[in-house]
Amino acid sequence: MRTQQYSQVEAIVAKYETLASNTDRVKAIEKECKENSGFYIPDDIDRLQFGEQLIARIYELCAGKDANLDVKKNYSRASSYYTKGLLNEDEEQYLVDHFDEFVDYAFEHFNTSLELSWTYDIPTEWSCLVPYLLENTSGKILIPHSDKGREFVGLNNCELTVGYRFANAAIRALACGLSIQSHKFSDSEESSLADFEDGQFNAVIADFSSSKSDIQTCIGDFLRIVKDGGDLLLCISKDAALSEETSSLRSQIVESKTLQEVIQLPSGNILLHCVKKVHDSLVMCDASGLSKRSDERVIDVDAFQKEVKMADLPEREDCPIIRRYSYEMVNENMLLPVYYLRPNTGSSLSQIVKVAEDFVLSDECSPSEKVVTVNHLSNVFTKGAFKVEDLACVNLDRMRRYYRVEGPAVIMAVSEQNIAIGYTADSSSFLVPRNLYALKPIEGVDVKYLACMLFSNYVSEQLTRLVFGKGISARLASHWSEYTLMELHSEHEQQKIVQNAILKDYAAQEHFIVLQEKGFKHAIRLRKHALSQNFSAFDSLFRTLEHCMSEHKGVLKADEQLSPVSPMTIADAMGILHSNLEVISERVNHLTDDQDWGVCEAIEPQQFIEDYEKHHTGTEFRFDHMWDFFETNYFEKDVFDKKTGKLVFHEGESMNTAWFPRKALQQVFDNIVSNAREHGFTDKSRQDYVIQTSWTTDGLNMLIKVANNGAPLPSDLNTDLVLEYGYTTALNQRGHAGIGGGEMAEIMHKFGGDIRVISTPDKKFTVTYVLSMPLASIY
Repeated sequence: MRTQQYSQVEAIVAKYETLASNTDRVKAIEKECKENSGFYIPDDIDRLQFGEQLIARIYELCAGKDANLDVKKNYSRASSYYTKGLLNEDEEQYLVDHFDEFVDYAFEHFNTSLELSWTYDIPTEWSCLVPYLLENTSGKILIPHSDKGREFVGLNNCELTVGYRFANAAIRALACGLSIQSHKFSDSEESSLADFEDGQFNAVIADFSSSKSDIQTCIGDFLRIVKDGGDLLLCISKDAALSEETSSLRSQIVESKTLQEVIQLPSGNILLHCVKKVHDSLVMCDASGLSKRSDERVIDVDAFQKEVKMADLPEREDCPIIRRYSYEMVNENMLLPVYYLRPNTGSSLSQIVKVAEDFVLSDECSPSEKVVTVNHLSNVFTKGAFKVEDLACVNLDRMRRYYRVEGPAVIMAVSEQNIAIGYTADSSSFLVPRNLYALKPIEGVDVKYLACMLFSNYVSEQLTRLVFGKGISARLASHWSEYTLMELHSEHEQQKIVQNAILKDYAAQEHFIVLQEKGFKHAIRLRKHALSQNFSAFDSLFRTLEHCMSEHKGVLKADEQLSPVSPMTIADAMGILHSNLEVISERVNHLTDDQDWGVCEAIEPQQFIEDYEKHHTGTEFRFDHMWDFFETNYFEKDVFDKKTGKLVFHEGESMNTAWFPRKALQQVFDNIVSNAREHGFTDKSRQDYVIQTSWTTDGLNMLIKVANNGAPLPSDLNTDLVLEYGYTTALNQRGHAGIGGGEMAEIMHKFGGDIRVISTPDKKFTVTYVLSMPLASIY
């Protein structure tokens, strides 16, 4: 909550930033950076870090002779660039007197990136939960990697030992009145933890959600250095919670009954709260939907505590967020809260299907064998059927691993967001790449029924929650078919469910077609209007030419003016008529929907975006992509099969590609850029317009984001409206603006993709288009 003191702090900080930014040297640096874009960094770039300068100055004034040497060292450059005299003594003293409010504001608004380390993650997402989870904890606390001290705000009577990012933690500790000391971790966390004595700490707070260390060894050391009855708060990735590599870790904490709480976070990471004593039960909490509106990466503590209080109320029976379970109910291989908090109805999927597990190598296959890929799958049931004879033959030029499957069978791909299915009733044999899942139903289970049930919300939600890893590494947890429940119906009920699914699909498609036709008709009217304007202009110009010809006795010469008051010559007029024929031709093509987008092909996102940028640069804006030169999307060396030693992937081969027509994707990019230029980049006095691009995958789809920092969308505008046919504010010279949103959506949907618009008016990049396209199979 904003207080008067907080507002006064904000005003003083704003004054310093404003005055400091107007100094001659700062203006010179900013000019150098604009003129030398790219990787150019002036030696005194820290002169632009006004927030860090102010933090350094106020900390030294507040700490006085007790200022920590490590803090002063980390902020030494920022301190040297602090401009004295911009704030008077009373203003500086106000920040000293209200140091806690100043630190809160500074760490919330300044990017204090003076300490770098890749060893531990910063627990920003869940640090706000620490005071709640460690409510009665005092004494010695070890924090290997601090989040600007947020994790100990609210704790009392603590002696803190902090490793990485010590400087900011020490500043926060001074504001909280807590003692703190630094521990220098070596390159190996394991050896560093060995420095501590058994039972030395009352609590350890650590984040291993992206650590590549030996987690099991580190956790063993953490439990060793925590005293009996002490706490260990540990965040691990979803990968670590599900993978085989950490099975002994899960066994250790479940068998010892030291696990008190398991919390699933918005990122998918898992927060484990261990208390070093034996418990009869533990709490499972799904906080994945309890993020702040202002920052979806951070837990909303108020919402979390409200759910805790409501846990046992009747209204939470059908949709529990938090529940207590006895240890007898906990499976050591499954520590995801969502697994326990779901309704438990139906049979294990492993009792209904046989999942293919045995691989064959491509050089063991016949050249005539057929292969199904991810591009044969669909997220719509009625579009998922395929015939084996229609599949392509195996490519023996590449070494790959496949499952050999005898149909009928269901082929499945799963990401953390959605599911895609293909199914065949054929009894023929075919090959399935190792990145897909082949499910052969038991006798009495119809293959179409199985596909229907996998598409049901109940089953598909279970499957998507069991996915971990990103891109080509995305996969389902081990024993996933045992953890997934599905209701098994009689053969008569199976046929009825399939029929209902078909009718539901057709009804949805018919509804979509009706809406599309309605919008398309409106768009046609707009295009016809634009076309009539062109013809009116042509008619006017022809009449002028006829009048000119009659004035010159039936003769027209290229250098003659159309009229005494117009500088336009006959040659100019003929040039205009000729050039505008191209525009009319394009509008007629749009009017008749005569568009050939080409065939789908594998598109490497980084190369596509960089090529697009080269051919579409503009003086009023620049492109900026969010990957660095060391973040590649190709194999940097040959990859060999571990078991056979045979070459699997060639050096330089793309890891992730989209399956989409290149011409169609270029058209979508054109419309996005056109909309940004016409509706976002309206303030011509600005010279900092940027179109920012990035890409990622979810294991099933390629996701490309295109954002701009122009004027935001109207606050009362539904972003879905932007993608409807007929929504318009104006028509540009080619008739695309306003009706481009509907065209983009139509193009994306036509080739199995999707598009959505995200409006963030309070952020630097105000509008973001998210393009989703099927991944091309690398198998």
